[in-house]
Amino acid sequence: MLNLKSLARLALAATVLATVPALASKAEDNTALYADTSKTVPVTELKFYQNKEGLTIADGWGDPANGAHSNYIRMAGGTGSTLHTHSFSYYGVVIAGVVANEPQGSHVDHPLAAGSYWYQKGGEAHVTKCISQTECLFFVTAKGAFDYLPAEASN
Repeated sequence: MLNLKSLARLALAATVLATVPALASKAEDNTALYADTSKTVPVTELKFYQNKEGLTIADGWGDPANGAHSNYIRMAGGTGSTLHTHSFSYYGVVIAGVVANEPQGSHVDHPLAAGSYWYQKGGEAHVTKCISQTECLFFVTAKGAFDYLPAEASN
């Protein structure tokens, strides 16, 4: 369950990351990505669902299936992904819990507490974990569609 401090972090993360696609895309015109009117969405109105990759997400803006987007991802405490890649790079901000986003071959988790962020380059194999005992919630943003491409561990 999110507390008031976590909700404040969630609002800050959403505000900060809403600007990332415009900064990340030097030559592209991203004006179509944004609504032409201001919008606020309380955390109580986020609609979480399980996507085709099995992740529990809530859409922020954009369309994760087809293009630039931001969304919220929930991960149960003590769980993690398999080794995988994505076609597009993305930024992630931890809102609740402690996350580790580690490259292939890493033997040490680097804890990212609430308020921390990471950048994941597209095409690089990695594992994302919720290393806290409590649920993790993070906010991700990318300038391309979301995909989850299983990767084979190298020897």
